[in-house]
Amino acid sequence: MSRQILAENPYKDRLLKLIPSEIVAAYLVIEGLIPEKASTAPWVSLGATLILLVLIPFYMTRIMEVKVPRQILFTMVSFMVWVYALGGPFAYYGLYTGYIGSVILVLWTLLIPFFYKPQDHG
Repeated sequence: MSRQILAENPYKDRLLKLIPSEIVAAYLVIEGLIPEKASTAPWVSLGATLILLVLIPFYMTRIMEVKVPRQILFTMVSFMVWVYALGGPFAYYGLYTGYIGSVILVLWTLLIPFFYKPQDHG
């Protein structure tokens, strides 16, 4: 199944194609495995986040058949918005505020399909 956004894709389809749900799911599983009190937890969380972030372009191009770099960039930003909303390494390093993460997540999720449209490809 291609996740490439096409001109005929409505708002809902664009939204679903810009959220890296499989990568977010992998992130949630990894975060759930990290013991909160472990001294290495901040580093493991940060390392896992960075590895998944770097994995997104490969996953999107090879598995999801996305050819447009801008769509991949939007997807990477979406992942980081989700990570911030969930706390992750941001919480370990004192850079996380729960309500701000929630507000950013809601606004980003609602607005990205308006900013990313197929005619923007190129």
